[in-house]
Amino acid sequence: MKHKTIITIGLLVSACFLQSCGNKNSDTTKDEMDHAMPDMAKSDSMNSDAMSMDHGMMQGMSSTMDKMKDMKMTGDFDADFASMMIMNHQGAIDMSEVEVNKGADTKIKTIAQNIIIAQKAEIGKLEKFITGYKTQQVEHKKNDELHKELDVTMRSMMDIMTTMQLTGNTDKDFVMMMIPHHEGAKTMAELQVKHGKNAELKKMAQKMITDQTKEIAELKAWQATQK
Repeated sequence: MKHKTIITIGLLVSACFLQSCGNKNSDTTKDEMDHAMPDMAKSDSMNSDAMSMDHGMMQGMSSTMDKMKDMKMTGDFDADFASMMIMNHQGAIDMSEVEVNKGADTKIKTIAQNIIIAQKAEIGKLEKFITGYKTQQVEHKKNDELHKELDVTMRSMMDIMTTMQLTGNTDKDFVMMMIPHHEGAKTMAELQVKHGKNAELKKMAQKMITDQTKEIAELKAWQATQK
C-alpha cells in the first residue's frame, strides 16, 4: 500500500513572492506553512523508506523557507531574479541529492546528478553577478506591476502543487515534484528575459529556459511509462 503526504512546496515559493509585493497576508501564509510541515514529517503511516526520503526533502525545503524569510526584495528586477533563482536552484539541488542517494532508477538518478552539477554552477554565476552588481532604483508602480505578474504565476503553480500526493517511491516522487519546480523556474526565467535589463542575466535566463524545458520533457516521458 502506498502512503500519501500532501506537498506544500508551492506555499513556500508563493510566500516569498507575497513578501516581495508587501502582501499583508504573509503572516497568515507563514502560519499555514508552519502547521503543515510538521504534519508531513510526523506521519505514522509512512514506511521507513518514504520517511527517510520525506525527511531529506523537508530538510531542503525548511532551509529554503528560512532563506525566503530573510530575503529582502530590492525592487530591481535583475537583482531580485538572481536572488530568487539562487534559492530556487538550491531547492532543486536538495531534492536531487535525495534522489541520487535514495533513488533506484538509473535514468532519473542521472538527471538528478545533472541538475546538481548544472545548477550549482549557475548559483556560482548568480552569486558573482549579485556581488558585482549595483542595484538600480525603479519606479514603484512599475515594480508593483512586475511583482504582481510573478505573484499570479506562483499562485497558479501553488494551486497545482498543493494537490499533489507523495507515493513513497523516491523516483516517482522526485519526478512528480521536479516537473512543477522546473516549470516555476522556467516561468521566472521567461519573466527575466521579458522584463530584465542586464544582458548577462538575460542570457543566463534563456539558457535556463532551454535546459529546463529539455529536462521537463525527459521527466514527463519517464513519468508516462510508470504505472
